[in-house]
Amino acid sequence: MALHLEILSALSEENRRSDSRAFRSLMRHVREKDAESETVLMVQVENEVGYLGWGRDRSEDANTLFRGRVPDKLITALAAKGRLSPELAAHFDPHGRTWSEVFGDAADEVFMAWNYANYMEAVAHAGKQEYGIPMYVNAQLPAELESAGKYPSGGPHPYYLEVWRVAAPSLDFYSPDIYWPDFEYWMKRYEIPGNAVFVPEARMDVASFNALYAYGEARAFGFSPFAIDAVEATDSPAPGIMQVYQLLESLEDLLPAAQAEGKTRALVLHKTSPRLTQTVALGGYLFEAALSRSWPERAVIADHGAALILESGPGEFYILGSGLTVNFIRDPDVDSGIAGIASVEQVTRHGGNWTTERWLNGDQTNQGRELLTDPHQPRIYRVRLYAIPSGRH
Repeated sequence: MALHLEILSALSEENRRSDSRAFRSLMRHVREKDAESETVLMVQVENEVGYLGWGRDRSEDANTLFRGRVPDKLITALAAKGRLSPELAAHFDPHGRTWSEVFGDAADEVFMAWNYANYMEAVAHAGKQEYGIPMYVNAQLPAELESAGKYPSGGPHPYYLEVWRVAAPSLDFYSPDIYWPDFEYWMKRYEIPGNAVFVPEARMDVASFNALYAYGEARAFGFSPFAIDAVEATDSPAPGIMQVYQLLESLEDLLPAAQAEGKTRALVLHKTSPRLTQTVALGGYLFEAALSRSWPERAVIADHGAALILESGPGEFYILGSGLTVNFIRDPDVDSGIAGIASVEQVTRHGGNWTTERWLNGDQTNQGRELLTDPHQPRIYRVRLYAIPSGRH
């Protein structure tokens, strides 16, 4: 059965040629006008590509291909991969022939992923013939219990992303647009070998917290909340995302190397989080965080809290964040010693030089036991820790 929709099919050869020709002209223009100044660093080839409707493209050409044999290139590549996503692995049968035999109940979406990816490969490849800067595509992610077709089916979702990676080698990476509350889950789904992490769209209301997670935990190279161009520093204090980006600029020469060396982590908690604390390990220590509380009532006074932790040397860490109380514990996987705070400074950086704004001690560190970040305003803290070896305490 063929359904008639007023959209262009990704299976149309004429559509593909026209799009590729237009994109190649665009990239030629960018190269001619911008190659020297390099204000254009990368290009999103299409926005949230995918099929909205009943399952898959049901044009006559699509139906013919769907009833035919799955390309050997795809079956061989998937079979050779050591690990597939759970969604793909649950349906993949390399001994099948047709799309339904090879991919079972996932056949419609895998079929669309393969054809959209081939289409994007043709367009991106044509563009790179003119100007070989990085190119990527982004994905509109499914809401909880949302089925394919309600979200753009066949897009570069993590379920069937390996299909895209087989079909579209001209694309350099794949990115999630994250508007759902489970930000950390979706970030982890894109932390796969060979895929640089970049978030082109995200919720603005919690952007300042999720940005710290993206850079610290997912080691992203970019994070862009939706409508960030509309943010203005007209209020006092400035919007949270502006404050966080200003502080991240202080770490711009330290962060890339620390990310590459595995010396960054992040902590994120929300008042609605199912857990009350979160713990990460770095540099021989455990960092255990809880949302900021008042004293002596111990009432939660921060709806959100986050911190990026950067190890700058043995026992020395820069912690950028707000809304958290952080405890320091010796990592038992390293030894059974005791961790202690040598010093905590609130610092700023100007012209490459660090300035200590405040030394925190006494009640400011709960008698030297924990870091009490500002409940609402992001700051940078330089924390020096020490460990007493087992048997000496």
